[in-house]
Amino acid sequence: MTFDIGQTVGDYQILGVLGRGGMGAVYRVRNTLTDREEAMKVVLPGNESSGEASDRFLREIRIHAKLQHPHIAAIRTAFRSGESVLLIMELIEGAGLDQMLRRGRLALGDAFRIIDDILGALAHAHAKGIVHRDIKPSNIIVTPRGAPKLTDFGIATATGDQRITRSGMAIGSLAYMSPEQVMSKPFDERSDLYSLGITAYEMLTGRRPFQSDSEYQIMNAHLNEMPESPGAIVKSIPLGISVVVLKSLAKAPEARYQTALEFQVAWRQAFFGGDDAETMVLPQHTPEPREPHVDSKELARIESGLTRVLGPIAKNLVAREALKHRSVDTLMRELAAQIPRDEDRAAFLKSVGATSAAPAATPSGSQRPAPIDEKTIEAAKKALALSMGPIAAMMVARMVKKVHSPAELRDALAAEIASDKDRKAFLAAFPG
Repeated sequence: MTFDIGQTVGDYQILGVLGRGGMGAVYRVRNTLTDREEAMKVVLPGNESSGEASDRFLREIRIHAKLQHPHIAAIRTAFRSGESVLLIMELIEGAGLDQMLRRGRLALGDAFRIIDDILGALAHAHAKGIVHRDIKPSNIIVTPRGAPKLTDFGIATATGDQRITRSGMAIGSLAYMSPEQVMSKPFDERSDLYSLGITAYEMLTGRRPFQSDSEYQIMNAHLNEMPESPGAIVKSIPLGISVVVLKSLAKAPEARYQTALEFQVAWRQAFFGGDDAETMVLPQHTPEPREPHVDSKELARIESGLTRVLGPIAKNLVAREALKHRSVDTLMRELAAQIPRDEDRAAFLKSVGATSAAPAATPSGSQRPAPIDEKTIEAAKKALALSMGPIAAMMVARMVKKVHSPAELRDALAAEIASDKDRKAFLAAFPG
């Protein structure tokens, strides 16, 4: 069934078209009794007679109706009109996360809040035995206030129900599919966590971990390739955050976070300075077919020193960086730059006899700035908290290590605020 602008169906007047896909359309409608604007989803003509399409739409309605969470698009009601079933949903004003990512990577604070909120939504859905199966940026809408809403449960299913297929093909969007989806194997809630990990990677770096014009190469990458660390692409991303994202992208479901709550706890620890995320073991992968330039005995010595401060993750970091650097000195400098805490960095350099190699380097490789007084730091935290919330303290502490003056601190923090309105409010509260 299709509708014309101004037409009324049941108690709803059609105001416009919000979106249209191969199977259905979503209209903007107004409830003539309450005067509230909502969204109406309907199966398009040609698909209504398809048993598969009708079954899927009814399954979506019944599954979605079980969910009530502030970060999941709310279902209002459903009713029949003639031979069609119509789904009435919360109208979400905002932009798709995919649209936001076309402008580039998100500020660290924005990425934290969106992923944290969606993890809360997934924890709720998974507790109801519901797997979304198609987590990707286009299925996340971000409101003008920055609140994300998870949408489109069209291919969601109850745990253990693997019936929905499309002519024998795996379900979901290829770039965000879990390895088990790619292989059309049974999967569970951990598949959603992998897909959200892909989304988090894209939000932090501005690009997907696996990129190719070939569907085969993307599928093969999901199955066999370990993505580059987000921190290697964007140097300002703390090591702990990279570790959390890479763990979510482990090929084997048992090597990932086992629940959305476990993922969320690690995500928060990484942002708020918890130690656990920084020492987690990275997912194992097949080494690249290249030989390191540095002597193996030197590598063993460097790995031993790094293990003392970073734990098991050291082996992965040394193996990766050794392929990029031809001298021991540059290798140690690069590894030191990835150690988040000053005292650990100094201990590593001392243990490998390289105290003089980088005596005053910050994690970004620049000279250590003169300290900024505590009063200024507290003022910056207070001002940034207006837009960033609790994460503000962590961001200020990280930026203080990289800048030389209150003015530089002000400018660096302002650059992390995506909203013009919030940025102006921050600058007014903290002129530097």
